[in-house]
Order: sequence, then C-alpha cells, then structure tokens
Amino acid sequence: MKFRETLARFLYGRYGTDELYNALFVAELILLFLASALTVIGRAVPVLSVISVCLYLLALGMLIWAMFRFFSRNISKRRRENQIWLGFLSRFKRKKKPVLPPDTATHIFRACPKCRSVLRLPREVGKHTVKCPRCARKFGVKVK
Repeated sequence: MKFRETLARFLYGRYGTDELYNALFVAELILLFLASALTVIGRAVPVLSVISVCLYLLALGMLIWAMFRFFSRNISKRRRENQIWLGFLSRFKRKKKPVLPPDTATHIFRACPKCRSVLRLPREVGKHTVKCPRCARKFGVKVK
C-alpha cells in the first residue's frame, strides 16, 4: 500500500495522456517494427542497417518526448500542444453528414422565428401559413 501511495503522490499534478501522447506511442511502435524488420533485411544490404539505426534513434526520441509530456507539470503548455495536434488532425478527418430523420420524404422541418422550436410540417408544395404550437406566432413557409 505504501508504494501505491508514493506513486499516486508522484503522479499528482502531472499531465498524463492525451491524443498527442497516443499518436506518439503508436508512431513509436510502428518505427520500432520497421527498424527491426530493416535490421533483419539489412544483413544482406548494409545501407538498410544504417536506416534501421536511424529509425531506432527516432523512436527513442519519440519515447523521450512522450514521457516528458506525460510527467510534465506545465499543464497549460501541454494542452496547447495537444490543441495544435488536434487542429492539424482536423484537416484530414472527413466531415460527417448529418443524420436526417426517417420521414424527410414526407415532411419538412422548420424552426419558428420567435421561439426557435422545430416544427414538423407535411411536405406540400406551395406557400403556407403556419402557427407555432409553442408560442402561437404565425409565419409563412414556402415548400418546393
């Protein structure tokens, strides 16, 4: 129990893990796998041995950086780094299309201009006057 308390006291106030830490960890594992594969292949081609050593060193640097971020007490700086990483990732993520209700073929949805409640209206082509059941305001709706 004493070791557990000592460890908890040591980790108190440290930054811990986030998305950037996880990405560094995965990249490090990939680099270590590639380096070990190149070491096996590199016995026949000496240039690959040099590349594998470079990959090992890069993986070691990533491990040191990840551990530094994990044990850091400068939480605001680590959060800023993570926000920059997430902003970089957002450029590559696809935007999800909004999920439409199942009855969009038979109905349309409009927001009341006064209370902003969403009204479900039948899809009938033309101009209509609608009364909001929540605030009793009447407004015009055009359906194409």
